[in-house]
Amino acid sequence: MDRGNVIITEKPKLRHPYLVCGIGGWVDGGEAATGSTRYLVRKLGAKRFAEIPIARFQIFQVPGQLSLRPQIKIEDGLLKEHHFPQNQFFYWLNPNADNDLILFLGTEPNLNWEEYAEAILSVVEEFAVARIYLLGGVLDKTPHTKEPAVSCACSSEQLKKEMQKYGMPFSNYEGPGRFGTTLLYICQQKQVPMVSITARATYYPEFNIVIPRNPKSIRAVVRRLSSPLRLNLDISDLDREVEEFEAKLSFMASHNPEFQTYIEELEKDYIEVKYEEPLDISANEAVQLAEEFLKEKRED
Repeated sequence: MDRGNVIITEKPKLRHPYLVCGIGGWVDGGEAATGSTRYLVRKLGAKRFAEIPIARFQIFQVPGQLSLRPQIKIEDGLLKEHHFPQNQFFYWLNPNADNDLILFLGTEPNLNWEEYAEAILSVVEEFAVARIYLLGGVLDKTPHTKEPAVSCACSSEQLKKEMQKYGMPFSNYEGPGRFGTTLLYICQQKQVPMVSITARATYYPEFNIVIPRNPKSIRAVVRRLSSPLRLNLDISDLDREVEEFEAKLSFMASHNPEFQTYIEELEKDYIEVKYEEPLDISANEAVQLAEEFLKEKRED
């Protein structure tokens, strides 16, 4: 089934789903956007059901942008794999909430931004999406020993008030914008509820240390999605990845006094805000808790 620039291969029955967008390209530092989305797709066992073909939106030969080129694998003189960049939608039926989930894993377009946005919004319309969450990551001199900051921007004042309870300060920025901000602008014009969530990702340019995938930033994003999406996820595997990540960088620092001093200076100036899970339960969960409480009272 074709819907504009979207090919839908399956039409699942979804209950007022939320849409989470992880779009690679600019503002995907540490893969905070795409890495978080891939993690959720894998962890939830989400199923692919639609895609946006890349032809109208991608230029493969942008100078300095290797990530836009097809990924290939050649072994012993034979081509084994060839993969174009993809824009894919996945779905997951949430047994713990009244809202199912759509996950979009895409590549920031080089061309036709508004068409690309309309393609995403056609899925929003087709499946009566209740809200969009757009993810992002900004490279930053956040010490790897501390929790990365996460901020958000909203499409409306009403949504901004709601997001206050999830422990995210509001973004402040002026300058060149990414595609995600254009999507936020279009959603604002169309009155489609949308939240942009951006995590800081450790970056040590003075020591030529760039971290392609930052599990700490990914975990920070996943944690903040857990409550509003009611995911009830066990992220112990991500916790272990974070421990390995910290240990590796700390080992490097222990063998480089200049690097160690640099990190300690960053720590002095860094204000860390620990994330606390908000007490936020649905009506069904409230009824369930009340029933369990009454049952225990009767048994007592």
